Amino acid sequence: MSTIASYFIKMTLPAIMGALLWAISRPLRKRRLALQGRRAGSAREGALLLLFMFVCGLLWLTLTPPDLNYFLRTGQWLYTPGVPFQGGINLIPFAESLRLFQFYVKNEMWSAIWVNFPGNVIMFLPIGFFAGLLSDKPKWWKSTAITAFLSLFIECFQIFVARGTDVDDLILNTLGGILGHSLFLLLRRIDPGLVRRCQKV
Repeated sequence: MSTIASYFIKMTLPAIMGALLWAISRPLRKRRLALQGRRAGSAREGALLLLFMFVCGLLWLTLTPPDLNYFLRTGQWLYTPGVPFQGGINLIPFAESLRLFQFYVKNEMWSAIWVNFPGNVIMFLPIGFFAGLLSDKPKWWKSTAITAFLSLFIECFQIFVARGTDVDDLILNTLGGILGHSLFLLLRRIDPGLVRRCQKV
């Protein structure tokens, strides 16, 4: 579980940067909505704040080199900066995941199992959830498409930062987006008033 906690710690500073971006962009959002004769209430702005913070944290975790912390401690890179394809590419669905799962079980690496499998789903739950919550016309396929596009962007970018690019991550991330939209539908059933307050008016 310490591995999982370290991910949340790494997301802290980028999340603060996300909050700053939210604050800086808020007047622009208000002006644009005013031109349309609309406005955003505090519930919507709060949801946007959480989304800004989460996305910045997510991008920091996935788009920075895996040896960045090592470099900050020692001044040396484990991988050659700027050289693509150092992390490997897997385009065969589930083949690499099965191999990794067997390796992790054999070596009792339970935290790695959590991070690489359920973690890849859970990490993208908020994307599908907020895509539904903040949309004027929420549709499951929109949430799925947004999640898949973001995941595809990340996987392609990782080619250039010595991270592994894996079609299984794309599949698991997209599944997370679908489940996230399902959570939005559940919230809309439980508390439709809150969902309405998150819409533009």
